[in-house]
Amino acid sequence: MKIKIFQVFLFLPILLFGQRIQQLEINKEYENIIINTKEKKYHVYLAKNKKYEFLVLQQGIDVEISLKDTNDTEIVKMDSPNGAHGYEKFEYKATSNAKYTLLIKPFKSTSDSKNKTVSIQVRLISKSELKRRESIRKELMVENEKNVQTLDIDHFWEAFDNLKNCKTKKDSIDSFQKIYIDRATSGLKEFIRLRPSQFTPKMFVTTIAKYPKFYNSIRKNTFKVKEAEPLIEEVFQNFSKIYSNFKPFKVCFAIGTVGTGGTISSDFVLIGTEISTSTENIDLSEFEGKSIKNSLAFKGDVVQKLKNIVSHECVHTQQRVPLDKNAVKCHLLRSCLREGAADFIGELVAGGQINESMQQYGDANENDLWNQFKSELCNTNHGGWLYNYSEVKNKPADLGYYIGYKIAQEYYKNAKDKNQAIIEIIEINNPFKYLEKSGYDKKLNKM
Repeated sequence: MKIKIFQVFLFLPILLFGQRIQQLEINKEYENIIINTKEKKYHVYLAKNKKYEFLVLQQGIDVEISLKDTNDTEIVKMDSPNGAHGYEKFEYKATSNAKYTLLIKPFKSTSDSKNKTVSIQVRLISKSELKRRESIRKELMVENEKNVQTLDIDHFWEAFDNLKNCKTKKDSIDSFQKIYIDRATSGLKEFIRLRPSQFTPKMFVTTIAKYPKFYNSIRKNTFKVKEAEPLIEEVFQNFSKIYSNFKPFKVCFAIGTVGTGGTISSDFVLIGTEISTSTENIDLSEFEGKSIKNSLAFKGDVVQKLKNIVSHECVHTQQRVPLDKNAVKCHLLRSCLREGAADFIGELVAGGQINESMQQYGDANENDLWNQFKSELCNTNHGGWLYNYSEVKNKPADLGYYIGYKIAQEYYKNAKDKNQAIIEIIEINNPFKYLEKSGYDKKLNKM
């Protein structure tokens, strides 16, 4: 009986005050922690004026992480746009010797916690590491001031060449982290923020091992970006001449894992150089699927292709106009009009466009494509028309770009004021009204 009474008193503090909060040790990794519907709390002791990196690896579940001080005041909150996979991370310099609280909160509650885990590490950043970072910052100062950043290409090939000196996969991953990721320009940092699962050192090592012939054959082409730099500046000038509302931006050429040809952030056009410089002369034998091979097998001048890509993405940087409050929300139509507008205006600016390869197929099947598209105008699923290289067969991928381009072309053709038409094509805020004004549907019905 005495033993049972002792056991009750032993666990009484937990029963009265809730579950005991685990304290995390610095530099220790806590792997495969199951996350369910509840927020998890951890204590961690931090030393004043020391800088720490908090890393929470999401493995099948999307979480938000935050840090609170001893007064329960939230001092950091982080949720990257990487969904249920990849790292949520931040750095913090402690203001006092104290016990802080790390909170991990799942976004979607679920009763099925299987395969939904996180790994946690709080890492002290050493003085030598801080010194190395400062050296990198100084190294990048000039490049980060440029309108067109290309230095990441050089860093990638340094990391690529150093793989032959690595004895293990861990060595390879660490090497790519230090030589490429840690030395990222401000543009590449934006790329990593937007595509965190694609730009990890592990993903690079895995992808290079999968496509060694491709990477070796694309190398020479990637350096042609250097030749294109003055032509990219020309794109800015041409765009500002035809579009009075033009807002300046920067361009970063980096090398990725064959996942993204181009995207934008608030300040950058971000170009995946391994995709944008790929041509029919590159070794594409390692890729499966006709569609992705066709998209990479560009026929023509690489430098012109780069101008076309930048011009297309350039349009997207200007399309920050919210939907009219009276407009019907029609997801597929709006997305295709935006992409088609980028193709059309990009062509006016650069003298070519990124989707010329689908023009022949589109023109030969225009009526059928439009009739099919009309029946799906407001689909929320874009898979039949956009971003579908891995799914489409026996026809070009991304035919939604073609539809949007033809509508923009007709809109411009029928406009009396061409300068105003350019503004309206870029700043579409009412998709149905824009479609009707273009006269595209009426034109095809008469044919």
